[in-house]
Amino acid sequence: MRQFDNKIVIVTGAGSGIGREIALAFVEEGATVCGIDINADSLTIAVNDCFSLSGTLTQYVCDVSSENEITSCIAQILSDHNHVDILVNNAGINMNKTISELDINDWDSVFNINVRSMFLLCNKLWSLFEDRKSGIILNMSSIMGQAGGVGAPAYCAAKSAIAMLTRCLAKDGAKHGIRVNTICPGYIDTPIMETMFTQQDDPEAARQKVIDLQPMGRMGTPRDIANGALFLASDKASFISGVSLTIDGAITATQID
Repeated sequence: MRQFDNKIVIVTGAGSGIGREIALAFVEEGATVCGIDINADSLTIAVNDCFSLSGTLTQYVCDVSSENEITSCIAQILSDHNHVDILVNNAGINMNKTISELDINDWDSVFNINVRSMFLLCNKLWSLFEDRKSGIILNMSSIMGQAGGVGAPAYCAAKSAIAMLTRCLAKDGAKHGIRVNTICPGYIDTPIMETMFTQQDDPEAARQKVIDLQPMGRMGTPRDIANGALFLASDKASFISGVSLTIDGAITATQID
């Protein structure tokens, strides 16, 4: 028996990058994963990659910044599966603009997708977790929410807000058997990172510059983050709640510019 057999897991942003790897990792461990993403094509590819694994991945196309779409999506998931055991709030966007370059639409977009979506999903499932006296929530933050960074105030502020939301929910949920934790990835080799590199004059040099910053000599992989998610969602972490698990290859042990 695998550790997540018969568990119903929601993963947002499941179509690519870290979210996709988290979804696949839970499926490998026997879970029934409800993958949420705004990109139907990427979800379909992820679903096809799961056919030979132990669990299943079902796609739910949804814009997580929309309350109406989230409400409909959660209603469909509960109709399909009756309950949810684990929620992984992973969906998010980057925004590399300085404070003078940002406009209010940029700011709202980052907070709507990165923070508001987490509130909405937690809000829709919280009473169900309370009734079941059980529930696990993992919220994806970033080391940029801990240390800040140059030229990305909206992104960093949003990721910092996620950590505080997590701590508050962990305290509120403790008496109901609900555990809530944050994962803070460092530099992870994802499509978002690749897009950032390709926007530079010399993409290979930009990539190498990031690698040279890493104490371990490499960027992290999405599987590095997925392994952390599996641990925090497992019974081995039954007394862990309200923490921010940093997975960054020791980069925050050094100065971040």
